[in-house]
Amino acid sequence: MISISLVLPNEELPETEPDVIDEKIGKQVDLIIDGEAGGLDFTTILDMTGDEPVILREGLGHC
Repeated sequence: MISISLVLPNEELPETEPDVIDEKIGKQVDLIIDGEAGGLDFTTILDMTGDEPVILREGLGHC
């Protein structure tokens, strides 16, 4: 799962428009949910593929 703070390769700021996100990576994800506008602060990214979660980027979601 990703949020609007996803910064795509070769870009400096996150893309926040669902239609643009769908155009750029829609074929690589199963579902895009438009949760309305949010901030541009980065969120935490977790790798949940192993036995234990691993923090890949610490952001607003980290306690």
